Amino acid sequence: MGCFEALFAGQKHLIITLPLPPAALHAHTAGNWRSKAAPTRAYRLEAALVAQQAMRKEGDSYPYDSAELSVDFYWPNLRRRDTLNAVQSCKGAIDGLSDAGLISDDDWQHLTIGHIRSHLDRENPRVCLTVDVTEV
Repeated sequence: MGCFEALFAGQKHLIITLPLPPAALHAHTAGNWRSKAAPTRAYRLEAALVAQQAMRKEGDSYPYDSAELSVDFYWPNLRRRDTLNAVQSCKGAIDGLSDAGLISDDDWQHLTIGHIRSHLDRENPRVCLTVDVTEV
């Protein structure tokens, strides 16, 4: 199963596909903020670059001032995972969407959370961040 590219009832959206977050960004990984700074910065930059490429390809008007973020994880195995910790490890990537100019900000006034789902994909583990426009 891949990231969904279809339009939902004509709603504008953009899907950003990234590798799964590095283990260093997981909430229970030992270390302090300093040991996580470099991997967070790298994941944030990667998300910003992928978002910019997608925005150029789509050619829509950005930033989205009001948006909903849905997260789909595609795991390589059936190991138990904590869903909210997995989302927390994507924080740098979500900040990267704002850095790229896709969304105005990731605060509660600009971004809401849609669904969070996990899937199995042994050949292509990844995370898909779907940003849907919610402004009228």
